[in-house]
This record gives sequence, C-alpha cells and structure tokens, in this order.
Amino acid sequence: MVWLHPVALLALVAVAAPILIHILAQRRAEVVPFPTLRFLRPMALVSLRRHLLEDPLLLAVRIAIVVAAVAAMAGPLIVTRARREAWNRRIVRATVTMAAPGVSRAGSRDRDSAFQAREFRGASLADGIRRAVEWLDMAPPAQRELVIAAPLTIGSLSAADIAEVPRDVGVRFERVGALAGERSVAYGSVRAADGIVDREVTIAGARTLVRDRPATAPATAADPALPIEVVATPSARPLVDAAISAVLRERVWAPPRAHGAELVLLSTDYAPPRVTAPAARLEPWMADAIARLTRDNALNQASAQASSGVDVSRFSQPPWFTVARSRDNRVLVAAAASGDRLVVVTGAPPSDVVLPILVRGIVNAIAVVPDIVPLEIVPIPGAQLTAWSRPAIPPEQPRADSVESDDRRWLWIAAIALLVAESWLRRSRRRDASAAHAEEAARVA
Repeated sequence: MVWLHPVALLALVAVAAPILIHILAQRRAEVVPFPTLRFLRPMALVSLRRHLLEDPLLLAVRIAIVVAAVAAMAGPLIVTRARREAWNRRIVRATVTMAAPGVSRAGSRDRDSAFQAREFRGASLADGIRRAVEWLDMAPPAQRELVIAAPLTIGSLSAADIAEVPRDVGVRFERVGALAGERSVAYGSVRAADGIVDREVTIAGARTLVRDRPATAPATAADPALPIEVVATPSARPLVDAAISAVLRERVWAPPRAHGAELVLLSTDYAPPRVTAPAARLEPWMADAIARLTRDNALNQASAQASSGVDVSRFSQPPWFTVARSRDNRVLVAAAASGDRLVVVTGAPPSDVVLPILVRGIVNAIAVVPDIVPLEIVPIPGAQLTAWSRPAIPPEQPRADSVESDDRRWLWIAAIALLVAESWLRRSRRRDASAAHAEEAARVA
C-alpha cells in the first residue's frame, strides 16, 4: 500500500477525542425509588467518581470512524498485481523534434499506441529534452518514453543532454530529414584592420571551409575601428591604440550598431568623469555579454596574474557585476549598464596584457555570434545513438501527484457506514435505558 498524502496520518491523534469523552462524560445520578429509609444506618456522605468505560462497543465504533476518515484523507493506494500490470501496459511518450525547415515527423502510429503523447518542438534539442522531461515527470504511472526525432547531426546532441533524462525513462532516436552533401551559408561579419569582412562557411562532409569576402556594405568614414569607446588618460592613449591594432589584426566579430560599449581604465591619478551611475536594468544583450566575459578563460587567466585590482569599493557592489579578479582576489574587471551602453571598468595598467585580451573579449561578447550547429551535415554515428538508447523501465512506485485514482473512496464508504451504525447503537442504548428505568419504577411501585 502507498499513502499519497502520508502527512494526513498525523491526524490520528484525534482518536483520543472519543476515548476522553467516554471517560470524562458527566453521568446524571439515577433516581431510585425506595419505600422507607428508617432501617438504614446513617453514614457520612462521600462523593465518588468512577472513570470507567461504559459501552465499549459504541466507543470502538466511534474510534473506527475517526481512523477511517483520517486514512481516507491520507489517500491510500493499494498497488495490486492487476493495477501494476495495467500501468505497465500503457505508454506515455514525449517526442522532441527540431523547429527547422524540412524537419517533420508524422508519428501518427506512435501517437495512437500511446496512452498519452505530446510533441515538443524547439530551436535546439537540449531545450526540447528539458521540457519533455518536465512533462514526463508529471505523467501518470506508465512506461515513459522519450523519442528524439531530428537529423541528429554532430553537435546537436551530447551525452550531457542524455544524462538529464531519468534512468527509468526509455530513450529512442529517429533520424528524420535529408542531410545535404554540401552546404554554403553566410556566417556573420568580422572586423579586421582594413574594415568589415563578410564570412562564408562551406561544410562538405567532415571538412569545413571558411572564406572571407569584402563586406556587402563597406564601412564608412564615420564607422569607428571598434564599436567600443576606451576612456583613459592621454598618456595611456598610445598603449590603448596598440592594443586595438593588435585586436584588429587577429579579427573579431562585428557587433550590431545598437550594441555599444565603453571601457574605462582606472588609475590612481585619474578619475574618469564619464563613469556615471549605472542603471539597474540590464538589456538582454548586455546580460549575455557580461556572462560571456565572465566565462572568458583567457581573460580570467590573464587577470589572475595581475598584482592588484580596483581600489574603489563601489565597483564590487550592485549594480556592478564582477567579471574578473586579480591575484589578491580583488575586483579587476567590473561591468554594468549605463543607458543603452555596456560600461566595463578595469584597474589593470594600460601596459598589462589584460588590456588587449579585455578589448577582444568585450567586442566578441557584445556581438551576435552565429551558431554553426544547425548548419552541420555530418550525422552522429549510429553506434553512439545505440549506446544512448535504452528501454523504458516499468514504474516501481507512483508519484502522489501523478496518480489518477486511489482507494480512498472505500474508506469514505466505510466511515459513512460506521456513522450509521454509531447512530443506531446510540438510539438503541437510549431505548434500552428508558425501558429498564420504566420497569424498575413499576416494580418498586
């Protein structure tokens, strides 16, 4: 037996109520007619109170009423063999597909054979699997199965995604959609020393070719070399320009025009007037940029070699976000929003290697980096899919919030029947007592 709401069993302490009522109930003294008292010896009056259970059958019925009601509220579920076999015969299936052109799945036969079925379509398989697992977790007792129907190209699915699926949920793969033998697509734009360059990626089997072409819309004289503004002392400008030139030679992604940033170099003899009180509200692209900067391994490694960080306490408190720390664990790089711009401050000296790494990290962080995974045409090997596949395991114990029906109705019926019996017993005891009293009165008279 499984209790769906075992906390309700604590109410069994209410069983003490009918027992206390039977023990402490005040009984009226019976009036016994007697012809004369002159032959009785006078004695001192003594008050006696007897705490004895009268009518134990009636008490037992009342206790049974309380026990049946409490057990019904606890939600008993008798897991019989027939009920378990019924659960094992039905299947709850979640199907994850890709929301991409040319990827479709009819699956009518699967849906007809399933007790419950639902399809989850998203931009990535990882997101669809997460939502499918949440839905399966709330499904009624049954064999749960996850079907992943997609082109199943490399990079679209990983072992970490499959590890998120509970072990008792079956996993099955269906490769749908035709994969092209070769694909060439535009892959964003990059900034170089000579301007903006459009990038094209050609995927041919296991080979990936990257070509750079002149930008369709060439940069104008008004376009800055980088979409960030660096605020520093005049003496530090040569070092800043050298860092920017080094970054452009290595090429960085070209951010949208609406994504602007400001880098402020702090020093002991210069307090930049452009650092204003940042706004508490972050735009989504700003939050993504701060997260990318925080995960930049090159920036973290370079910052860990810096001798000291920012000597201003306000940059370590909200609304500022700590991006990197120095060797002495002080804040070296912090970021926040100021209007429609992302403001990044650093205490690293302009001559430190942190500066060019930070400039490159900011530009790449505020850019929209294309995702190459949906463009992949190499499938995941069948042996790997077979290793990830597994059958569904019948449920051992159902979850309390997923069971459609339980056995509490029989306890409620028993409680009602006991109430009827208690009422009948109580009335019969009154009738018997009245009849006995009338007979005694008649005998004495």
